Amino acid sequence: MTWMGPEYAKGKNRFQPVDGFGNLFPKANNFFRACMWLGTEKGSQVMFRFLSLIVFASMIVNAAADSNVTLEKQLRPVYDSWSRAMLAKNYEAWKSATAYARQVETRNSVVSQKKAFPRAMFSVPMRPPRIAGLAFLSAKAKGPTATAVYFGRVDFEVGGNVPESLLVLRFLREGHQWKFYTLSMINQLPAELIRDVRANKLGFLKEPDFQPSGRPPMIQKECPKPDYVADLHVIGLGFQSEVTINGISEHFVSDDFGTQLVMGGLRKGKNTIQIKNKALGTSKSGRKYAKVTVHVKTGKKSNPIIQVFEFKPDPSKGPFTYSGNIQVDKATLGRRSKR
Repeated sequence: MTWMGPEYAKGKNRFQPVDGFGNLFPKANNFFRACMWLGTEKGSQVMFRFLSLIVFASMIVNAAADSNVTLEKQLRPVYDSWSRAMLAKNYEAWKSATAYARQVETRNSVVSQKKAFPRAMFSVPMRPPRIAGLAFLSAKAKGPTATAVYFGRVDFEVGGNVPESLLVLRFLREGHQWKFYTLSMINQLPAELIRDVRANKLGFLKEPDFQPSGRPPMIQKECPKPDYVADLHVIGLGFQSEVTINGISEHFVSDDFGTQLVMGGLRKGKNTIQIKNKALGTSKSGRKYAKVTVHVKTGKKSNPIIQVFEFKPDPSKGPFTYSGNIQVDKATLGRRSKR
C-alpha cells in the first residue's frame, strides 16, 4: 500500500481511501477558509497564504503541461457532477455520474452494514472536496480507466487541521462517457515530497498508485442483507493472500495486512470460505507470517466483536490453502471478543 519510492521510504504515507464517497466512512481533514479572516490581522496572514497558493499553483502549471490537460477538462465536470449529486442527496443524479461498478460496490457496502441504501450513503459527515483551488498535477488515461491527480489542502469540511495532501480521482469509461469511480487521499506528506512538488519534480507520479490500471474492476454480485455484519482480518507478510467468503466477498492482500468489511456479511449457520496463500520471494517486513480471521460485529460495547474463524498456517510448511466453512451459531457467538 505504500506508494512512495526509496527516497520517501521513511515517510508514513499511505492512501487514505475515502470510504464515505469512494468506499464508506472516511478519515479526512479540514481546510482553512481564507475569506473568513479578510480585513483582520489574522486575515492578512491567511490572505498571504492564499496568495502564495495562487502563485504556487501557477508555478506548477508548466509541470502539468506534459499531462493530458484536455483529458482533465473532460474528467473535471464528471467529478463536479458527482460532487453536486452527493451534496444534493440526489440518488438519480448520483447514478448518472457514478460508474456502475462503484454503484454496486457502494450499495453492497451499505447493505452489508445493515444500513438503508441509498439513504445511509448520503448521511456521511463530510462534503466532497472541491478541486477548485487545488493544483492540477496529472491526468492520464489507459483503456477504459483514467486518473487525475491534484495537490493542495484537500478539504472534506469535517473540522481540524487540513495539511497539504495529494488527491487521486479515478474514472471509468462506459460507452463514450467517463464516469466517476473513486477517490483516494494521501496526507502526512514527507517534506522531501512537498519540496519536489514545489520544484516541479513529479517523477513520483509514475508510481502505479497514480496511474490508470487499464483494467476495469470486476463488477461485484449484489449481495443480500446479512444476518450478521462481519469483518475479515488478513495478515499476509511475505505472502499473496486471496480470500473469498460465500462466493461474494473477495479480498486480496499482497505482503501486507488489513481489515475489510465482508460483503454480504455472514448468514446464520454455514458460510463458505476459500483461502489461497502464495509465498513471495521477499517480504518488506523481513518475515513471513500468514493468518486469516473472521469476526462478527455485535454492536455491543461489552463484547463488540466475536471471532468465528481462524486459519493460521505454518509459514514454512503450510498448508497454504483452505476450503471449508464458517459456522455461525449459538456456540460460536457465545465466545468472548478476540482479534
